[in-house]
Amino acid sequence: MDRLNIQAHKNAMHSTDEFVMEAFCTHDKIPTLVNDLLTAEVWMTKIFPLIKKDVATLSSVKSYLCLYHEASIVNLLEVMLYHRTACESSEDALVEVIDYCYRKFVTMTSQGDKYVKR
Repeated sequence: MDRLNIQAHKNAMHSTDEFVMEAFCTHDKIPTLVNDLLTAEVWMTKIFPLIKKDVATLSSVKSYLCLYHEASIVNLLEVMLYHRTACESSEDALVEVIDYCYRKFVTMTSQGDKYVKR
């Protein structure tokens, strides 16, 4: 996933053939990518708090990789959804992406007071 994300960014930056986005659209894999994003979100909210202490004692890299995977998926979707063909091929999955973004926004704004220095 990470390599696809990097390649998609390189293609977008250099304005070359965006074959990563085209492959996702051609094979109808954007809804699968959105499903993976939602699965990672549920895992982070439901499972990770239960095993956080155990994972932290084993290795901090493992807990970081859980966060990184979700961020990598979001970043890949961000690059691909700049194109009309990607938006059209994702169909109903876009509603799930909007809902995901809304949940993240609400979480950020509701927890913002904890981090503001007064």
